[in-house]
Amino acid sequence: MKALVIEDNPNLATSIATVLGEAGFQVETCDDGQAAEQWLRHLSFDLILLDLGLPNLDGIHVLRRLRARQDNTPVLIISARDDLDQRVLGLEEGADDYLGKPFSLVEVVARAKALVRRAKQFGEKSLHCGDVELPPDSPAVLVNGEPVTLHRREREVLEYLLINQGRLVSKAQLIDRLSDLDDAITPSAIETYISRLRKKLGDSIQLRTVRGLGYLLDTQLLDTKPH
Repeated sequence: MKALVIEDNPNLATSIATVLGEAGFQVETCDDGQAAEQWLRHLSFDLILLDLGLPNLDGIHVLRRLRARQDNTPVLIISARDDLDQRVLGLEEGADDYLGKPFSLVEVVARAKALVRRAKQFGEKSLHCGDVELPPDSPAVLVNGEPVTLHRREREVLEYLLINQGRLVSKAQLIDRLSDLDDAITPSAIETYISRLRKKLGDSIQLRTVRGLGYLLDTQLLDTKPH
């Protein structure tokens, strides 16, 4: 589970990151709203903890832009703005939960786990792109309705690409995403898995290599031969 803590109080951010790390999260921290906005445009997380009073871009605007991109990552607002109007505003803009400061770090962990668990339950559905369907908790992918067996690594890579279809995914992101698995991941291994996916999936989807940057999966590019 990957969490992003967007909080400009360094001591609080460190404390939250520590307890979430102890609870099994991989945690990144950011103390600036504008920087957080850029992170969220290019990186994927399982949970976002968002302060509202941020420099350069208010937390509400970060949240508003996130939801405008149809990004449904669970968001837990953590803010000193704890009056009813602010809570209502945060929830109306798309936050999943709201925790007013001061709060217990134990409660932060409990709410964080609950949001991720709920998102997983609602997210247990097939992923689609072109003629490819990836059912949940299945070792096979369906290509034109026919099952094609995938290696565990191949499935993890495909799942991440499907979740981020239409967005550039770097090798570093794939390595980082798979880093909680038992075996080591290398850039050359990612290249191997991408090559195997292309062979197994054929022309059912368009998986392009953007030289020096990463990979792009997009149904709008089905007429273009992959690199």
